[in-house]
Amino acid sequence: MTDFSLPDDFDLGEYFDGRTLARAVDLKPEQAIQSMQVIGPVLSTRLHGSGSQAYAQRTELVNDRRLGLRVMGHCTCPVGLNCKHVAAALIAFEAQQVRKQRGGGLLDESTLIKATPPSPQMRLTLGDEPPELPAVSLGALPLIPVLKLTTCVDVVSEAMLHHRYGSQSSINTKVRQAAAQLLLRYQPEGSEPVDFHFPAVHGALGFSEREDPEQAGQRQMVRFERQSKQEATALLDLCNTLEFRSWSLSAGLAINRLTRLNAGSGSNGAGSALEGEPLVLVPQRREQWPHILTKQLPLLKARGWVVEVQHDFPYELHTAEEWTVDVDEEAGGDWFSVGMKVTVEGQSVDLLPLLVGLVQTGWLKLNSDLRDGQPRGEVLVPWPDDAVPEPGALPRQRLLRIPVQRVAPLMEWMRSVFASKGKDSGPLRLSRFDLGTLEAVTAQTTVVAPPSFTDLIEQVRLLGSGRSLPAVQPSPNVQATLRHYQLDGLAWMDFLRRARLGGVLADDMGLGKTLQTLALLQGELDAGRLDRPSLVVVPTSLIANWQTEAQRFTPGLKLVVLHGPQRMQYFNRIEHAHLVITSYPLAVRDIDTLASHDWHYLLLDEAQRIKNSRSQATLSLKGLRARHRLCLSGTPLENHLGELWSLMDFVCPGLLGSEAQFREHYRNPIEKRKDTLQAEHLARRVRPFILRRTKLQVARELPEKTETHLRVELSGTQRDLYETVRATMDKKLREAIEKQGLARSQIMVLDALLKLRQVCCDPRLLKMGPEGAPAAGKAAPSAKMALLLDLLPTLVEDGRRILLFSQFTEMLSLIEAEMVRLKIDYLKLTGETHDRAGMVDKFQKGSAPLFLISLKAGGVGLNLTAADTVILYDPWWNPAVEQQAIDRCYRIGQDKPVFVYKLLASGTVEDKMVELQERKAGLADLLLSGVASDAALNAQDFDELFKPLIPEESTP
Repeated sequence: MTDFSLPDDFDLGEYFDGRTLARAVDLKPEQAIQSMQVIGPVLSTRLHGSGSQAYAQRTELVNDRRLGLRVMGHCTCPVGLNCKHVAAALIAFEAQQVRKQRGGGLLDESTLIKATPPSPQMRLTLGDEPPELPAVSLGALPLIPVLKLTTCVDVVSEAMLHHRYGSQSSINTKVRQAAAQLLLRYQPEGSEPVDFHFPAVHGALGFSEREDPEQAGQRQMVRFERQSKQEATALLDLCNTLEFRSWSLSAGLAINRLTRLNAGSGSNGAGSALEGEPLVLVPQRREQWPHILTKQLPLLKARGWVVEVQHDFPYELHTAEEWTVDVDEEAGGDWFSVGMKVTVEGQSVDLLPLLVGLVQTGWLKLNSDLRDGQPRGEVLVPWPDDAVPEPGALPRQRLLRIPVQRVAPLMEWMRSVFASKGKDSGPLRLSRFDLGTLEAVTAQTTVVAPPSFTDLIEQVRLLGSGRSLPAVQPSPNVQATLRHYQLDGLAWMDFLRRARLGGVLADDMGLGKTLQTLALLQGELDAGRLDRPSLVVVPTSLIANWQTEAQRFTPGLKLVVLHGPQRMQYFNRIEHAHLVITSYPLAVRDIDTLASHDWHYLLLDEAQRIKNSRSQATLSLKGLRARHRLCLSGTPLENHLGELWSLMDFVCPGLLGSEAQFREHYRNPIEKRKDTLQAEHLARRVRPFILRRTKLQVARELPEKTETHLRVELSGTQRDLYETVRATMDKKLREAIEKQGLARSQIMVLDALLKLRQVCCDPRLLKMGPEGAPAAGKAAPSAKMALLLDLLPTLVEDGRRILLFSQFTEMLSLIEAEMVRLKIDYLKLTGETHDRAGMVDKFQKGSAPLFLISLKAGGVGLNLTAADTVILYDPWWNPAVEQQAIDRCYRIGQDKPVFVYKLLASGTVEDKMVELQERKAGLADLLLSGVASDAALNAQDFDELFKPLIPEESTP
């Protein structure tokens, strides 16, 4: 394993933006550092921050085959990843590494010396102590750093210069390019300024008096011997003492030795005299000039630098003055044609083709400020010039100064939608669903647009301002009092209606999504807008709940429920209904009938049912015609971002592009490459269309919820059975994975995990052992069952009302038999239960203290607020499913503290599942946190899931 070190060509500017590097330099890294240690491939450091607080850093260089070298620096500060402290630590380490390489300290101010000519024999060798020099030194003078933007001619690069010294071949290369000359200026009071420059060949400091150009070539200087790489290091160190580091590194600049060949230079090398020229800085790539001009020069000016632009410098900066956006609404009102022009020195310039050119050339990659959460500063947009340059001069390159804030959303939109396809000219077509882009394009701009567009933008700005939308009073015909957050939800849905937009109401389970939706429909009826029926599609288990709540809260709505084999006789009532309720399976069967109607609202409850974009249900429902579309889902994202695309494509068609475009621009970068910037951009893009409130945010009156993991050790026969199954399946699976890969072995993996989970719950669940042999579980006791039988009687005696969930209906039957033996009253609900509503009513009225429920049958659609305790007998892969089960009792209407017990077999696959749950929860929270996470099972997960149990003698 290689110890941590920085490559010779390492450039911090490729890994940190200019702002972060500037802040790192402000920390004075070599003074701020407290400790520095290389531990294998890790650089471990600790340094003082801006205040008195000290932070620790762990930094690695990761070599990615696709992305190249990456800096992964973790810090204990609030930022956490690749912060200014990590950059400062690398600056300090690099300085230490440089000193070790050349065996000496940094050049200090005593190196910059000029008063009287030194002795011709005086020479400084790098690493030596400087000799006695005249008393007057530049270190005591107030010097102003100056950067002259100019061009340089007959340039020979550093690499070629080394070649010149090491061979007999001649150099005849002539290059003209833009460059920056570095000077130090002394401004005596009442006199002309004196400029001190760094001669490239001699590696010393000289000066020229500006008022006498003829004397400028007679340079007096302290000299030190050339030593190739050591000299390069010395010059960089010299720049460091002058605070050039943050600029040169973040701009990606290389300090090149620029020399001019005398006309008489021959090929023998001995007669080739090199005449000293001022040291200049040139970018490593010409394309970096826009970044230098717009990002680095303002930073230098702010630090007291003087920047002078010479007449031959080829880049011209122009400021865009008047901004005009022309918007036309296309037929149907779902699309807008948008054009953008700016005025530059009296000339009208079509800006869009210029921006498209930047996207197509990949220029965005050089401008990270366009991709962060807070666009700032300005970008320089190339503005083509047809003028013919003078002979020998560089072509003029005009650059428009454009505020980043004005173009960042539009360019990000361009990149996501048609970067790969290209675009020539003309207006852009923006969907009305692209609210963020539409609003940003028209901000602080003269807009020529129809009233419908102006009204839409005003509402969007109100929504994004953080202020509440205009209040919407619920209809007096709603037989319920809406809470404050439910009124906000009603106002949000009304805003979407007025703007003809769709959305996802993603409140936590139990916060009343059904009531808010019914209040919306009742308001539509009262306002006379409900001239067509509205359709709500729900899981089969929720039909009764929707029917009951509609009859209870909005009795004025005419209901038609399409359910059961006799539903066809109600088809003729659809046209006259206000609300039609059906299930997902029946909607697919009856799609021809449903498609023959035009709907006012098309609503999907538990809308994650259409997360598969290619399923028959998804395709059928997307084809229905409706004025407005809404999705209700407490878990709009369960496993991967493709599910989010499917929901958003239903409510806001076109917002996220095609599925292929979404996969390329968002899903792959976020899920595979952990691109947090793309995650944040996606979150900003969908945020106006998703309203999510958690219980912690809106339901202060809810009592406390306490979750406890109760772990039990497997022992004896059960433990032996677990290890037998695990070892056998592990060997079998590894052979399969070796032949066909992990991805194609997923079904076998899940089957093996099922067997292990069954052993953890109760060995009697395992019908067949490995290789089809009879299971040995009939006589094996269950440690988890024993724990449950200790727990339940105590809870019942304490007067607790308990919901017990398991994924295995047979496990519920085994528990049921034990309840009969212990004479504990119970109710039971599985997929075979016909009278679900009756069972729920019995429990709510106190018929039994215990309700046994299969997770699939009772995880959603039940209001069981009479319960105050939830027992999850076995964990499930998806934490959202478990949370839905908990929400059966922890919801609005609950007036007691809620206790949740998760029973886990310690050290087994169940423990590993809990760890994987956290990863899936991270993916589900992506929209709110902007942090991507893994969701798929990988090789490391496989090893963890099938890890052997710790030997009993080793367990605590």
